[in-house]
Amino acid sequence: MWLFLKNLFRRRKQFYISYEFEEIYNYIGYEPAQSEDNYIKALTHSSFTKKSTEKNERLEFLGDAVISFVVAEVLYHQLVGKDEGVLTKARASIVNRKNLNKIGTEIGIPKYLRHKLSDKQLAESPDIIGNAFEAWIGAFFLDYGMHESEILVGKLLMNDFHAETFHNTISDYKSYLLEWAQARKKTVLFAHNTTPDAQGIFTVVLKIDGEEIATGFGKNKKESEQDVCIKAVQVLKLD
Repeated sequence: MWLFLKNLFRRRKQFYISYEFEEIYNYIGYEPAQSEDNYIKALTHSSFTKKSTEKNERLEFLGDAVISFVVAEVLYHQLVGKDEGVLTKARASIVNRKNLNKIGTEIGIPKYLRHKLSDKQLAESPDIIGNAFEAWIGAFFLDYGMHESEILVGKLLMNDFHAETFHNTISDYKSYLLEWAQARKKTVLFAHNTTPDAQGIFTVVLKIDGEEIATGFGKNKKESEQDVCIKAVQVLKLD
């Protein structure tokens, strides 16, 4: 009996697979069903390689679509009777860059992201983490299919969503405004001053379908865009 158990243990040990992203798999509760290749590609930023087949951009495109579909489907069933505007606002409160960056950080992407950026470049481009998270979902979809993707996206993105209270806050005004405009086939343009003023403040004018809606200010272009979107949401009475 002892010899049988010893041989069994030896055989199991021989088949143990060591993964590069073991901590992430443990966090989300799934190991690769087929290969780790797409997950490695998902965490490969364009600065790391010039080969388009090794970058995460195509997987990011796919993951973005998967996330958007899953969240839209869940909201359709949770917010029964709500109109398109409410559904759009709800989705924007979930699928925005800030939230995707946060979730990407929580599952451990920053530790494993393959890139050639400086610490300063990373700090100035937090959306790289959210983009890699989208790519990860794209890889997961190819590995497990839509049913399991619905389960994983629901677990990672929808647990903190409360249908009764989400409308009280907008976490990312730019994402919300762009979602609103896209749903209505409107064109949004951010017209930036290319250089800051004497106080180091950037200015941006927001135009929708060619009409000037608001002017925003900030210490950088990203901050000025958020400021102008806050004002535009108020002007258009979307809050």
